[in-house]
Amino acid sequence: EGVDVFMSAPKSPGTEERKRYLEGFGVPGLVAVYKDASGKATEKGLAMAKAVGLTRAGVIECTFEQETYEDLFGEQTVLCGGVVELIKAGFETLTDGGYPPEMAYFECLHEMKLIVDLIYEGGISKMYDVVSNTAEYGGRTRGPRIITQDTRKEMRVILDEIESGKFAEEWLNEYNSGSPNLNKMREEETKHPIEVVGKDIREMFKKKE
Repeated sequence: EGVDVFMSAPKSPGTEERKRYLEGFGVPGLVAVYKDASGKATEKGLAMAKAVGLTRAGVIECTFEQETYEDLFGEQTVLCGGVVELIKAGFETLTDGGYPPEMAYFECLHEMKLIVDLIYEGGISKMYDVVSNTAEYGGRTRGPRIITQDTRKEMRVILDEIESGKFAEEWLNEYNSGSPNLNKMREEETKHPIEVVGKDIREMFKKKE
């Protein structure tokens, strides 16, 4: 009773938020107010957002539900789960086809950042403007064969699991039981060939003293 309930949420991992702040800018953010007991909850949320640099990039007002649901959905289907499985599937397809793992790593993981940077800077259109016509045509015609209607239907199922609370219940049970499945998946990931060859390749990119 009498307490403001609000949220200031950066739209980035914490490490990237800190990096942009030290560069003198910031990452975009969201502000949500659940209870405005003081009449100044929004102003407080914006003040906190400004303090960590979010307002330099831009802040959008939303609800707690919107931020929670879209954030979980993005993490699971695109930003973390989706992109990681896509990278691994591409890597495995190339190496199973007899291509060197180092080449597969560069093609399916390393170049991902370069393409995403182009999309980040100017949207999908800029990315397609920069890559070759061959890459553009191949991407536009073959991409929908990877992300199919079945994929989109499963995305809808995942969003339903988030909105219904099913995912939250599953995650709480996993966490409260000591995260056995999560720990097993972490261990298995370190042994994946893309992680093994990637570790060696990334060492090559480190600046030498």
